[in-house]
Amino acid sequence: MASFSLSKYLKKRKITLRQELWIALLIVIFVGFISSVLISTNSAKSYFSTQLYLKNVDNASSLALMISQLDKDPVELELLVSATFDTGHYKRIELQNPNGEVIVKRTFTDELKATAPQWFRAMYGLNVQPGVGQVNNGWQQFGTLFIESHSQYAEQALWESALKLFFSFLIVAFFACIVSAYFLSRILKPLDDVVYQANAFGEKRFIKSSVPRTFEFARLVQSMNQLSTRFSRIIKEDNKRLEELRFKSQHDELTGLANREYFGATLEAHLQKSKDHAHGALFLFRVVNLDRVSEEVGRVEMVNFLRRFSQMLVSFLESNQEHFSENYIARISHSDFTVLFSDIDDIQAISERILLMHQSFVEEYKNVKLAIPHSCTYIQKDDTRFDVLKRADELLKSSGKRSDVQAKVAQIKQESELFDNATSWQNAIEEALNNNNLEINTYPVTSFTGQVMQNQLGLSLKLGGQVYRASYYYQWANRLKLLARLDWGLIKALVAHYSIEPPSELISVELSAQTLLDDAALASILTYLSAFPDLASKICFDIRESIAVSEIEIFKDFCEQARCMGAKVALKRVGPEFTKINKIQEFGLEMIKVDSVYGHNISYSQDNQTFLRGVCTLAHSIGIKVVAQGVTSQDDLDTLINLGFDGVIKE
Repeated sequence: MASFSLSKYLKKRKITLRQELWIALLIVIFVGFISSVLISTNSAKSYFSTQLYLKNVDNASSLALMISQLDKDPVELELLVSATFDTGHYKRIELQNPNGEVIVKRTFTDELKATAPQWFRAMYGLNVQPGVGQVNNGWQQFGTLFIESHSQYAEQALWESALKLFFSFLIVAFFACIVSAYFLSRILKPLDDVVYQANAFGEKRFIKSSVPRTFEFARLVQSMNQLSTRFSRIIKEDNKRLEELRFKSQHDELTGLANREYFGATLEAHLQKSKDHAHGALFLFRVVNLDRVSEEVGRVEMVNFLRRFSQMLVSFLESNQEHFSENYIARISHSDFTVLFSDIDDIQAISERILLMHQSFVEEYKNVKLAIPHSCTYIQKDDTRFDVLKRADELLKSSGKRSDVQAKVAQIKQESELFDNATSWQNAIEEALNNNNLEINTYPVTSFTGQVMQNQLGLSLKLGGQVYRASYYYQWANRLKLLARLDWGLIKALVAHYSIEPPSELISVELSAQTLLDDAALASILTYLSAFPDLASKICFDIRESIAVSEIEIFKDFCEQARCMGAKVALKRVGPEFTKINKIQEFGLEMIKVDSVYGHNISYSQDNQTFLRGVCTLAHSIGIKVVAQGVTSQDDLDTLINLGFDGVIKE
């Protein structure tokens, strides 16, 4: 019954190949050890038995010859037999007449002090035949002599020999285990790589491994590498196709800038984020007399002008990034260009710099009276897309059609900020963090059937006696380099809330670029969460797509660290740069969250539908879920279902 239960236990218990090989190796060593001891002991027993028998025969022949040469006086016979018995280790010496009657007999009746255990004597007791010699009296037979040596001395020697053999083979077996462990580790070292690669495949990370020298492992690794290569090739081809499709549908073919449809969706998404706190501005540029360039100079020169003008704007924005957080530039009509700024500090200063740049540029086209007036306005809290564009257009029209460079600036700024300067903002944010004046907001990520896939967390701060969501203070925190401290505050609040009872669903936490690029801040967060393994396994870190593209190696290392602690990683605000992420199949991503720019009015954009369908197909092929941000329209939700999305984020 016990053996049956043990057998069932072993069948249910999972066992590794290394353990199986060790069991087989130990069995071989044990069998070799036991068989060597048994064979050697049996050989020694046979040897001792043979030698004792030969001794008996030789001694019987010698004593019989000696007795045959003597007178057959009973006293002399008794003395000779006794002397012989006393000088050797004999069990019995017996002289019988031809009729079998005993003439002289001596036997050993005492007990020897032997250390050989009883079980050993019973198993390896020596049963040696006595030596037989014929005693003659002249030409007649006098009698038969029997000599039997005492076997207990041999048995004791056999026991001592067996002990020496046992310990000798035990030492040999011990060293055999050490040597076997070394060679086993060498042999199985490629197996660790194979297991790591197989586990990586299970974690949606399609990596390659070096091919080992062992033939069987080499075949396995080559097959798995072929699978990884196939996935890489498919993903690379899909990325290239998606990038071509995305660029064609979202950009102006002539200048390479964003087109009107894509800019409209971007502006709409920005306005949605500005409901709590407006923090942007819009610039509108109009090229006056552009058609005269084509008529008087030539279409080629007009195209060259537009491209130079676009490149000049892009270069200007790249060289003045310290004045704003983000910018989006687009060509929205034949002669109109626009730039959307996020968190811009002074549009008057930016306008003056652009004015100087355009003045020198227009000097080259005096003969056609080319002009590039522009207008700029701050975005208000309750603005719609129509309101912003109309206000910028009316400002531009008020400048007239003079053939020079002009600028119209609407200095009406959103007056909803609690603090007037950076120092006040910094003190307020730091005070909220130091006093733990913060709250966690939850935004569920649900499937289209209503099932919660994960809960996305946000951090609200109490500023000036009132609680504000992240969208209100985020731009100032980013400018003041406080995002890493805010991430740390969110993690501590998260642990305080969930450490006792981990959540049943995944919880999503966004880490900023400042945290990801700060080794000390990142190490602190990961080390702190590692102390709560049950909670860490329920965390999904959100990293913005732009960070993953610009800092690909740092992002890859972070994914590995998160995986080691049991956490997961997702990409947030996925959009224009998704196809630039090299070897995305090696990161083991849990989810990608498509930016609201793509989901807004998706039901009316066939080009965006084609692009997002390709994104879903690519992501699902390597086991990544796809959800959309900022989608509320039922028509858009129905379209996302048909495109293959897995869910939406309810904010």
